[in-house]
Amino acid sequence: MRRNLSTSFRWILAALLCAGGAEIVRADDAPAKASAAAQAPTSTQTSAHVRFRPQTKDAGSVRVTGGSRGTGESSVTLDVLAPDEVGITTQEQPSLFWYQSKPANAKFELTLLQDNKVKPIVQVQMERSSKAGIQRLKLADYGAKLTPGVEYQWVIALVADPDNRSKDLVASGVIKRIEPDANLKTKLASATPAALAGIYADAGIWYDALSVLSDQIEAAPESQALRQTRADLLRQVGLNTAASSDLASK
Repeated sequence: MRRNLSTSFRWILAALLCAGGAEIVRADDAPAKASAAAQAPTSTQTSAHVRFRPQTKDAGSVRVTGGSRGTGESSVTLDVLAPDEVGITTQEQPSLFWYQSKPANAKFELTLLQDNKVKPIVQVQMERSSKAGIQRLKLADYGAKLTPGVEYQWVIALVADPDNRSKDLVASGVIKRIEPDANLKTKLASATPAALAGIYADAGIWYDALSVLSDQIEAAPESQALRQTRADLLRQVGLNTAASSDLASK
């Protein structure tokens, strides 16, 4: 498990797990999601192979891998779908993705934190983590907005014992919003939907590349080509278990 987080982030995370966060927003209180059908690519639009090129080479490790808890049939694997280094987005309200190997008889919690601030930007709780596979949360559904140049840690946790948070299965990543430069804007403006993920990945924009592929998969869930592309992207940052699960999905 990698834990090279900043001191302030580690202190905030420890306080959060011990005392719980403020401004809790439960998942079933989120606004209804608007239909994206008008903007979704057709099932014939597939993405070619993408190659992720991190913007900063030899950057420090910030991703915390949740790993597994339990044994045998009760074992659950939890991971954020984020690169090892700080992940980049150009979106004010991006999506966050994670992987859970199977349903768990435990509460689920997702928390978004800004460095040097104890109060969460948003905290989502569900009474039972009943979903398995790759999952998504759109910050737009909770009114959360990212400021350019600011790093945010997002943490997911399975809470087996609310009275003893040290037993939580926890994973986390760090996200930062940037403003796209003129060259990237030009490429995006002239790109086909199938080329967008590759452009974002080549520019080191992890969260946008993953979101584009996921949008396409949601529009064409039967496309194995799209799932293969997303699995390839996940493997490039060491998320092999999630990648294998994606290929096994129908």
